[in-house]
Amino acid sequence: MEFIIVIGLVALYQFVFIPLLKKKTGYLKPSEPKIFYDYKTKWQLPFELTVIAFCIGGILLLTPALGLVSSIFIPVAFVVILLTRGTLEKRYESDFRHYIVSFAHAIAITITFAGLLIYALVLN
Repeated sequence: MEFIIVIGLVALYQFVFIPLLKKKTGYLKPSEPKIFYDYKTKWQLPFELTVIAFCIGGILLLTPALGLVSSIFIPVAFVVILLTRGTLEKRYESDFRHYIVSFAHAIAITITFAGLLIYALVLN
C-alpha cells in the first residue's frame, strides 16, 4: 500500500506539479533540445562523478556497520548534485529558469526521503 501511495505522489509531482511550476515561473525551453545535461562549467561533471563515487564507496564500506541506514547516501548525493546544478543554472542561465526545477527536485527528494525515514522509524 505504501508503494502505491509513493508512486501516486511521484506521478502527481512529475505530471501535475512540475508542469504547473514551469508555467507559473516562465520556464523557457532551450532552442535546441539536448539528450544529455548541458554542463555549465568544466569542473561540474568531475564533481558529480566524484559525488557518485563517494556515494557508492560509502554504501559499500559502511553497509556492514550501518545496515540499511547507509542507503541515506543515495538521496544525499542526489540533493548535492541537484543543488549544484541549480546554483550553476541560476548563475549562468538564469533567463531559462531551469534552476527553479532543480531546486524543486532537491526539495522534493529531501522531503520524500525524510518522510520515508520518519515513517520507518515510527514503524520500528
